[in-house]
Amino acid sequence: MTGFTASRRRLLAGGGLALAGGLLARPALAQVQTGSHWAPDRPVRFIVGFAAGGPTDVLARRAAQGFQEILGQPVVVENRPGAAGNIGSEFVARSPADGLTLLIANSGQIVINPQTYERMSFNPMTDLVPVSKLTTGPFLFAVNSQMGVSTHAELVALLKRRPGEFKYASTGLGGITHVVTEMWRARVGVETEPVHFRGTAAAVPDVLANRTPMFFDGIQMLGQHVRSGALRAMLRTDATRSPVMPDVPTAAEAGVPDFNVQSWFAIYAPRGTPRPVIDRLAEVNRRVMLAPAMVERYVAEDVKVDPSSPEELAALGQQYFRIFGDAIRTSRIRVEA
Repeated sequence: MTGFTASRRRLLAGGGLALAGGLLARPALAQVQTGSHWAPDRPVRFIVGFAAGGPTDVLARRAAQGFQEILGQPVVVENRPGAAGNIGSEFVARSPADGLTLLIANSGQIVINPQTYERMSFNPMTDLVPVSKLTTGPFLFAVNSQMGVSTHAELVALLKRRPGEFKYASTGLGGITHVVTEMWRARVGVETEPVHFRGTAAAVPDVLANRTPMFFDGIQMLGQHVRSGALRAMLRTDATRSPVMPDVPTAAEAGVPDFNVQSWFAIYAPRGTPRPVIDRLAEVNRRVMLAPAMVERYVAEDVKVDPSSPEELAALGQQYFRIFGDAIRTSRIRVEA
């Protein structure tokens, strides 16, 4: 496989910078309109680019209830899975910019897909605008217990003894779990190939059945299976151990230094959505996500409730565009779609 050309990378990076610049170039309007009482006059749709039951879907359904109570209109979650989230993302990008159709996205949809897909009819870095972050959390790396390994070191030794024999699950070709696993694979020097699924909910059954026995995902989706003994946790991609699963080592403790990659979820709207609408949605999101019951629920799942301003989300997107871009070029990940 060949990597992206330098000109394409510059184009995409420039698009991301334009997004951040577009948000930051209108401070006067933002200051005047912050706290706007815009309210929808019709139902709102949360579009999820993955199958029902995965982390993006679960988060969207939890948030929808609070949005509905505050906005006074039904908030409907609509799943449009496929192409590592691109189908759902493009649907929102092509929707009217009226605040009624919003994307609940994982970070990969925004900052990875433009760098892995050779052909896209839209660019999520420019055709979608940031509203607010929802949550942030590390990845948990778990393997099927039938592999017979107890530690990350044992896993690496097994994979080196039997190269290419074991496969790992990803939530989509060129998607976030694919890229994160390739980052890990390159750092530890093992040979293993992916099997791509249409989201976490589709991948977990094959991981539990030992057909694709290795998987990077969130504790909220894999933790119950680790606690049951079906899966064994190898590491978490954070600098500190989790109070939820204190026996799971950090990446550095497991022998993979500087591998503190976070998974974040956020709300995006179509380009051209008026700034007062963006501000109102960000305000509502902050109220919904910081509700004590919501915070408590996510703390129990090793996830940080982390609502942000549009500008903060734009800056985060730029940061992770660079982080994942380096990994994509090193691993030469490309999706010919």
